Amino acid sequence: MAPVAPTAALPKSKSQASRSTAPATATSQEAAVHANANFDWQAPEDQDFVHPDHVIPPPSYPSAENLIIVCCHAIFLPDADTPEFPLRSPHYEPNWLLAPFQKSDPETGKPGEHEIFLTHVKAGLDALTIGTDAEHPPSSLLILSGGATKRDQTPMSEARSYYHAALAEELAEGHMHGGRAHHQFSKGYILLEEQATDSFQNLLFSILLFRKRTGKYPKRIRIITHSFKAKRFLELHAPAIQWPKDRVQVQGIDPVMSCTELETALQGEEQQGYAPWKNDPLGTGALLSGKRKQRGWDDSIAEGLIEGLEWSLRDLVLLGTVSNDLPWVASQHD
Repeated sequence: MAPVAPTAALPKSKSQASRSTAPATATSQEAAVHANANFDWQAPEDQDFVHPDHVIPPPSYPSAENLIIVCCHAIFLPDADTPEFPLRSPHYEPNWLLAPFQKSDPETGKPGEHEIFLTHVKAGLDALTIGTDAEHPPSSLLILSGGATKRDQTPMSEARSYYHAALAEELAEGHMHGGRAHHQFSKGYILLEEQATDSFQNLLFSILLFRKRTGKYPKRIRIITHSFKAKRFLELHAPAIQWPKDRVQVQGIDPVMSCTELETALQGEEQQGYAPWKNDPLGTGALLSGKRKQRGWDDSIAEGLIEGLEWSLRDLVLLGTVSNDLPWVASQHD
């Protein structure tokens, strides 16, 4: 799918520019004639005019040093390319494709977890634009990370749907042009990582995307996800790829939960989240790799992820093995 943000406008050719404006030397009498003319005059198209290749320069990131990752957990279904999109509220639960455990429960008063997903996106935007690290131009890139994990129901990726949800939220708040989400996306400071199928890939693939866009690896990483998943990232995922422990942080934001629901969430994370990754840090075993495939992972995707990057990343991404030659490890020894 093409990005929602419109591409930068191309400069008009001379003949096109002359359609809407009179020549600079026109007299007031000539201007009046044009204004009162009862016909739509158009200069003939110059069929030989070709826009130069450089009219839309690629984004550059002279000051971007840090990475903010929002881990995606569901899919906002409305497509921002459709005319009715401004009417589709991101706070209306049926607009989301949620797992059963993420849905609201009127009997217990549990709200749908789509509300916390919107909070995650907002926290990422705040960190990028108004947080303590926010600068002009931004010193960070915000990456929304999540693949098309429900291909049997929609081809939409979690990452792109979160961006759509951010646009819908801005529209609901009265920002008719998409607000800061659209502005930062169009400037290239919000990126979509659309391949990850689990939390380990959220981290690794976002690092690789940062490197591809900026030409360097981030100095610091902030991961925005649920609080109860912090240990998984800090104690397992980051060490598994030998990412320096003093250069990664988790900003945890949990759903609204009762005491019982919190206990259930913590127990579920320990048994179904932390423990499997502790036993299989790179996710290459039958259990975790099987979950990836159920969510749409295809091993052929890996080649594209490492194209143009350091050779040491091939073993990590393709084979699931780690070496001391990884770029962020080697830089520590320089």
